[in-house]
Amino acid sequence: MRRPPTTLAGCVVLLAAIVGFIGTANWIESRTLRAVDMPVSLARGTINADFDLNIHGFYSIDIGLSRGGNLICTNGVGLETRRIPSLSGLPVYRYQWIEEESRARGRDTITGSFLGGFEGRRGHYNLRIEVLSDTRCLDAGNPRLYIIASNDDFFRWNRYYQNAFGISFVSGSIGFGLLVVGIRERLRRQDSSLSFFEPRLTDRHSAHQRERPAPWIPFFSQVGLLYSQILLLLVICGVLVFHYAWGYDHRSRGLFVLTYFPESSFFKHTPCAQAWVVRVESSKVWYLSSARIEPDDLPDALRAQIGTRTSCIVFFDAEPDVPYAEAIRAIDLIDQSPGRVVLLTPQAKLLRVP
Repeated sequence: MRRPPTTLAGCVVLLAAIVGFIGTANWIESRTLRAVDMPVSLARGTINADFDLNIHGFYSIDIGLSRGGNLICTNGVGLETRRIPSLSGLPVYRYQWIEEESRARGRDTITGSFLGGFEGRRGHYNLRIEVLSDTRCLDAGNPRLYIIASNDDFFRWNRYYQNAFGISFVSGSIGFGLLVVGIRERLRRQDSSLSFFEPRLTDRHSAHQRERPAPWIPFFSQVGLLYSQILLLLVICGVLVFHYAWGYDHRSRGLFVLTYFPESSFFKHTPCAQAWVVRVESSKVWYLSSARIEPDDLPDALRAQIGTRTSCIVFFDAEPDVPYAEAIRAIDLIDQSPGRVVLLTPQAKLLRVP
């Protein structure tokens, strides 16, 4: 007996949903969000790492201990590496305060665990790190080299995974429904075929059977075909939408801010003995330290007070009900001054700020 088209459509849709989700999940899992995670030695010398990237993303280069902790030996010697200007032709970026600290020492070096970040693209890369400090003592902590994508990239690919799961779940549900309808249709056809083997009572009864209206089975078959056509259109539209959403031409834009970290050498050796605080209570109520100020006058006031000094700290604080756009505007105005914007978080308020 020929299988109902609804059964075939249900099997195809259900199988496509399962195979599509498994394939998409494996494909997302194979993305190089964690490009490098390898053990290294922090003795004076060179660290070489070859790796490949198969996505576009923003990556950071870090060295850390497996057990955690600072990269400083018991004798006070900390990790110092040669500045990485570029990586396979791509510029390597660092925080501005790191660059200023390096220039203040008069050496083209970087201290600490963060070595820089870069905008990676698909291709092969060779990273060469020159360790200048004698920090062999840190090898006992099993140091590792990490090249990891940004949190935004992780969130973006996790969102792709969730979208793929949702589409597969809906498609699988539709396919399972079509399969159930097809099975019921097949069972009813089998029941109707068995009636041919029943004994005939009278010709009049047979004629009455022939004159019975057509059963409701073809209706479900037509509904199943209609569902499969609608699903095909949805899949085509979904492919077009996700092709645009997954494009690699989207660039990230934002403002550079710091958070207060007292252990950082930037905050320990700031050239300014004074720190300023910009507090926003509402869109029209702004304060510079304890003095009321108009928003448009903030950059000029900071320039007049900071003068020619560089890397001075300007803490930024805002009330919880301040609109996000207003907070971004305040950060942008502070950034127009010589000061460095530092977010005054609830944890930082509990610490002693110089």
